[in-house]
Amino acid sequence: MEILDLHIHTTWGSWDSGLSPHRLGDAMNKAGLTGAATAEHLRPWPEGEVMRFREETGLFLVAAREWETDMGHIISLGLPEKVGPVYRAEHLRRVADEYGGLLILAHPFRYFPGPSSLLFGSIPNAGQMSVAELAQHPVFHLVDAIEVLNGGCVDWENQLAYQVAQYLGKPMVGSSDAHSFTEVGRYGTIFHSPIRSLADLIQALGEGRCQPAIRRDGTFLPFSLEPR
Repeated sequence: MEILDLHIHTTWGSWDSGLSPHRLGDAMNKAGLTGAATAEHLRPWPEGEVMRFREETGLFLVAAREWETDMGHIISLGLPEKVGPVYRAEHLRRVADEYGGLLILAHPFRYFPGPSSLLFGSIPNAGQMSVAELAQHPVFHLVDAIEVLNGGCVDWENQLAYQVAQYLGKPMVGSSDAHSFTEVGRYGTIFHSPIRSLADLIQALGEGRCQPAIRRDGTFLPFSLEPR
């Protein structure tokens, strides 16, 4: 079994992170992770740094990117370092298709409901919308997977993301959104097949061969909810 945290920020490419690349391996080992994705805000890890990290720690790592788009924050896997800037979600979808990449919608219901919600802030009565109505937001149809556990969200926000992903039949992931050592691995994603390369990861996520998980007492437990 593989357990990956697919949303980690380090000082390499995220101005708001206090987690150094040097300490990332220790944080992953302490949390019991077998792999991770560094989803930086400003610049992705160079391939050389990724390979060095793998060799020095024995842990799996891929360089991702978190994009601030007109439809919320989206994590990309498999895009080359040269891509950017991208501000429109539809454009990011086209770029991902061009390079065979994969897109994960990050924390879709953070600050929901209310004006700070990136997806529904302009809708006065968004809190009264059903799961089916929420699922009609166009961004859900532009991404390949949905982050249903995010360490920066409250339980209600994560639960709603799970319900929408379940309604849509989208693959679900759990991630810490860590910006510090102690936050790494709060949530994770379980894979029951080996993940040894970026291609393995993209294929498993695209096929939905993954499961969000919450870490309790040092063990990652699969997360699920009954439909609302």
